[in-house]
Amino acid sequence: MGSIVEQRTRTARKASRLLAIAACAPLLGLVTALPSTAAAHMGSKKSIDVDAHETGATLHVRVDAVDAALALGLPSSAPAERVLQRGALLGGWLAGGIALRGDGGDCTARADAPSATTVDGRDAFAVRIDYACPAPATNLVLRDETVFAEDPDHETFVAVRGNGGDAGAVLRGSQRELPIARTPAAIETAGAFVHEGAIHLVTGYDHLLFLLSLVLSAGLWARRVGLRKSLRDVAVVVTAFTLGHSLSLVAAALGWVALPSQLVESAIAASIVLVAALGFARPESHGARPWIAGGFGLVHGFGFSSVLADVGLPTAHRVLALFSFNVGIELAQLAFVALVMLPLVWLAKHRWHSLVMVRAGSLAIAACGCVWLVERGLGL
Repeated sequence: MGSIVEQRTRTARKASRLLAIAACAPLLGLVTALPSTAAAHMGSKKSIDVDAHETGATLHVRVDAVDAALALGLPSSAPAERVLQRGALLGGWLAGGIALRGDGGDCTARADAPSATTVDGRDAFAVRIDYACPAPATNLVLRDETVFAEDPDHETFVAVRGNGGDAGAVLRGSQRELPIARTPAAIETAGAFVHEGAIHLVTGYDHLLFLLSLVLSAGLWARRVGLRKSLRDVAVVVTAFTLGHSLSLVAAALGWVALPSQLVESAIAASIVLVAALGFARPESHGARPWIAGGFGLVHGFGFSSVLADVGLPTAHRVLALFSFNVGIELAQLAFVALVMLPLVWLAKHRWHSLVMVRAGSLAIAACGCVWLVERGLGL
């Protein structure tokens, strides 16, 4: 009798493993394909430094080499020399697509010859554009129409200097205009940076996968010790992650600590692999996870700071902007955890939950992290 029961148990385990493989295979294919197209943060980038003055403004524009090549009708892998041969066309494209207007009307743009440069390890081209505005050159508004039509996820990071101090903003497909002739009010700064913090977490698939790997086994824990205690444990883990990334975010944003972006991004990918591996090997282990979340949170904080480096902290509301950005991250983080907790707890009622949902899910997350780790480590 015992041998029959044992045989049935082994058969059930084999069936569960086959089910796990079947459920995991499409997900592994998806996450393996995702980084090659999304690279954890989708969309190309452009940066514009604006020096405003009495008769107009000077813009220093840096655009990704891929976007520049495609705009000129060249292959995306075209060498810099070939793009620079069409430097006049490149300058004309940027000057024609980035418009500046004031109370006196539209400003006239004149672009200098472009030069090759790099931005965060990516090849790019820098172009200086001078804008002469009809009087009165007041209440200036910048509008960017370049790249967005080809790449809906494109972002333009604008840093404004002059006319009352420094300020920063991000232009996206739904918001391509920015007033640049005045210092934003405190409430405007707070709202803008809360939005930026939330957007950065939501579009940061590596941060979301790390969070998911931390709470993926919460349903198992709820089944064992009860929902209330499980929620308390999840709160402790998430709080530890929050404290960790808040400390390093402040340190990096204020310039106290600076780390190479490639090292930080590779470490973030490694953190995903390690935490997911722990979830696969010991899905019901919770003891060390607050310490793991806090430690790796320090690494993720340097990743969060990268967007602040692109946007720039405004001179007039520096501390408020930093605080608001962190609040935005936390609000999005809490919303994400609340969103995934309900299905995790509900699915824990099923026998296959531990093997399929937790172990197979951890395996898929680890696979995604491995791809990112290789890509980032090699600078791809």
